[in-house]
Amino acid sequence: MMEQPHHQHPLLRGIGHALGVLYIVVTLLFGPIRSLAAWLEQQRLIQRYERWVGGLPPAAGLTVSLLALGLLEVAKVAVLLSLRYFGVIAAVVVTVAAKASLGYFAHLTWRAARPRVIATYPWAARVDAWVGAQLALLRGFRDRGLDALRRRSWYPGVVNAFRIVRSRAARLLGWIKARWARAFG
Repeated sequence: MMEQPHHQHPLLRGIGHALGVLYIVVTLLFGPIRSLAAWLEQQRLIQRYERWVGGLPPAAGLTVSLLALGLLEVAKVAVLLSLRYFGVIAAVVVTVAAKASLGYFAHLTWRAARPRVIATYPWAARVDAWVGAQLALLRGFRDRGLDALRRRSWYPGVVNAFRIVRSRAARLLGWIKARWARAFG
């Protein structure tokens, strides 16, 4: 019997690996966007949704959580399609947008349903603990990588350059707003 090659399209395999790494990086870097998440948590619509999911029976809460996670998985197809038809930059934008929107939605849904689901289903508690351990490993990897990056001699200069660019961009936007207001206001 003839053995089939594992990957007939090495370019697609490479792109798939690159998108997977990008997804993990975006996931790991999503933590610094806590201020946006904190602001969203103060919104009434989000609070009502969280209370609604928290009040569902355990099976329904688990179902809604899995549906939210399923939407996040469907977003990965959108990333691949955007890569194919619009290029790498579009795939990066779609990845970040999906993680920031559907990722937050899935996280919020599970956080609301989690207490009742875990109390009812012991297997869900084991899966949740395993996922938590894997995320802790990834966070440890991220933290070690960031610490190694911060110890580089060039790191303070790059940070300072970003601060200067951000400050000049803010001044430029202020100038544009002022000119716009004088011209059309």
